[in-house]
Order: sequence, then C-alpha cells, then structure tokens
Amino acid sequence: MLQGLNARIRKFAATLLTERLDPASAGAAVFWGIFIGIVPIYGLQTLAAVGLAMLLRLNKPLTLAATFINNPLLLPSIVAASVELGGFLRHGSFLPWHLAALSDAQLKDQLVSWVLGSLVLGLVVGGAAAILTAAVVYWTAPSQRSLRERIRFVNQTFAKSAQFDRGFVRWKMRLDRIFCLLAAEDLGSGTVVDLGCGYGMALCFAAFADQGRHLLGCDLNVHRIAVARLALSTLNAEPIVCDVLHYELPPAGLILILDVLQYLPAEEQLALLRRCCSALEPGGLLIFRVHDRERGLLSALTLGLDRLLFSAEHVGARPLILSAEQYRSALQGAGMQIEEHCFRNRLPLAHLLFLARRAAPESAS
Repeated sequence: MLQGLNARIRKFAATLLTERLDPASAGAAVFWGIFIGIVPIYGLQTLAAVGLAMLLRLNKPLTLAATFINNPLLLPSIVAASVELGGFLRHGSFLPWHLAALSDAQLKDQLVSWVLGSLVLGLVVGGAAAILTAAVVYWTAPSQRSLRERIRFVNQTFAKSAQFDRGFVRWKMRLDRIFCLLAAEDLGSGTVVDLGCGYGMALCFAAFADQGRHLLGCDLNVHRIAVARLALSTLNAEPIVCDVLHYELPPAGLILILDVLQYLPAEEQLALLRRCCSALEPGGLLIFRVHDRERGLLSALTLGLDRLLFSAEHVGARPLILSAEQYRSALQGAGMQIEEHCFRNRLPLAHLLFLARRAAPESAS
C-alpha cells in the first residue's frame, strides 16, 4: 500500500514538473513569476503566482520558482532600481536615493515611484527572461527537438511540391499546435489512417519514426490528394479521394480525425467515432479534435472562423460541434480509455483534443 502511494506521489510530481513546458508556456511562466516577484506585494507573491499559473494553465513549479528573483541578495537592488526607474518616468531624471529618504517628507513620492518603477521593471526583466527561457526550451528540450526534426522531415517530403502547396504545408506546420501535441504522444505502430487527410501532412508526421509504416488517408479535395500522392510517393502511403463516411476502415494502430467531424450531422459524427473505435487494434489510438464550446469569446471566434471557411468552400451547411460530453459518452460506450486536452492554437482558436486508446489484452484483464 505504501509502495503504491509512493508511486502515485512520484507520478503526480513528475506530471506537475513537466506540465506545459513548450517554449511559449515556459516563457509565460517565467515572465509572470518574475513580474510577481518584482512587484511589491510581499506576503502574497506565492499565492498570486500559484493562482495565476492555475488560471493561465502554466507550469506551476516554474512560475513559483521565478518569483524567487525577490530574494535577500537581489531585493535591495530591485527596490533601488524600481525607485530610480519610477522617478525617471515621473520626473524625467534619475534622483539621488538612499534609505534615509524613506523616513522624511519624500516618503509618499518615493513609494509612488517604487510601485510605478516595479511595474515597468517587472515587464522589462520578465520579458527578457521569458524570451531567453523560450529560446533555451526550444533548442534543448527533447520534445522540441523531436518536433523540429519531424517538421523538417515533413517539409523535406513536400519540397518538390508546387510553390503554393509547399508554402501551405510549411505555414500549417508552423502555426498549428496540433503537431506539437502529436509529437508529445506515443503514436504507436501499425497502419495509420487519416480521415480528411488533405495534403497528408499528419500521415507524413506519423511516419517519421517508421518510414515503412502503412499510411492510409482519404479526402474529397482532388487537388490535395494529388499533391499528397506525389509527395508521399517515397513512403508506404495510399491517399485516395473518398468521403470519410464511405471509407472502409482497415485494422489500424492509429486513426486521426483532425478537422472533419464538424462537417457531419450529429448522428453521423458519433457513428464514425464508434466505427473508428471498432477498427482499432488492441492498444491502438484514435486522435481527433473538435472546437471547444466552453471557452467563451475564444469559442465564438473559433466558430465564426469555421463558418467563414464553410462559406468559402460552399459547403452548404453550418459547422456542427457537439458537446464534449456527447463525444466522451460515445467513446466510453465503445470501451475506450480517454484523455482530453484543451488547447489554444497560435491563432485565437480554442480546440479540444481527444485521445482514445483501445485497451490492450493485458490491461483489459
């Protein structure tokens, strides 16, 4: 019993330490931690740092650690720099400052300068540290190295495509955070199926570790399938023009549905998910994303953009996104093990990523 408790504690600590450590999130955690550490809210800094990290979904230990810039060694320098900077912003010049000034008639003026200067100093120092942190994480984190290598592999695979198509692939790989999330997952082995594969970028991405992996995909866009066939001709890939509802699913180790479900009526969405679950081999993984309906303004912006895309593509219907509970219930009914990740894309789009794994024989028992 004690051994099990220790294992759970270690797992919790590992999760806490490694959560949201992509470059942008790590930089944001350091920025807010340093900003809170410099601003004179002594006694509340720990509470503010943890609360803000929870609110913004940042790495909590990293945010808290950054507040320790306010330590006994640096505190005098931080206070002096804040007062001088605040004085310069208010009066246009640096003023002589010393501790004795805090006990005379200038106390109020110095306090105002201190608060103002600390805000600006926090922004400047926090911003510089955030940029440095993001750069370090980007170049040293194993997950980021893996992501860069995968992106380079995809770009090289599409290097002989037409300029527009090649450019689209490059910008999609750069802007869409779905690939960052996929790089952090174990994509398993066996056949990969991408329903609504478009250019086949996700198929190529999944084949990085095993270029002999069987890649299957379908899409209604004839041009994109033609580009995919040419680019993926060096891989074991078979992209075809076909409606996802009529595509015959083979036994698969990985099934991807990244931007398709909103095109389908509710019952067809759920039926497709159930069909995918049935096609998965033991231990196989179904990954799909939908718009997050519970993110307020971000959800409204996401849905608005989707409606514009539907109009531009002359779809003739409105995008339909079911509730997370409806998707969750369909997966649970199929006996899947489910993980969910809320994320915001680099564009102001709110998404919900579902990872549903079919239990392997040993875990099913």
